[in-house]
Amino acid sequence: MDMLNLLAAAKCSIDIDPIVPGTIRAFVTILKVVVPIILVVLGMLDMAKAVMANEEKEMKEAQKRLIKRLIYAVVIFFVVALVQFLFGQLAKADNGGGNVDKNDTAACISCFISSKDSCAK
Repeated sequence: MDMLNLLAAAKCSIDIDPIVPGTIRAFVTILKVVVPIILVVLGMLDMAKAVMANEEKEMKEAQKRLIKRLIYAVVIFFVVALVQFLFGQLAKADNGGGNVDKNDTAACISCFISSKDSCAK
């Protein structure tokens, strides 16, 4: 099976219960927002414990962990946002910049990870 046939087979022409894309969108939102918040809060707690211990070595290690967690939080947020943006643009470009066709593969994926507006009926 060549690549064109594979892409044609991946069309999203089946009717999907609206709960499924909504649930996946909620999971993506949680991944994009809640996980970075948790990472920052955990880093701050580590830093607070180190400050309370009043040991310089622990404070430096906690500071390194906090910086790493901040970087991870930013990366997680922007990677998810970038994927959402790219699939939104692919869905528009695949249909000539017009309205999104629900049978289009990119539009189907965009429906699952982006806003409800991309889920054309």
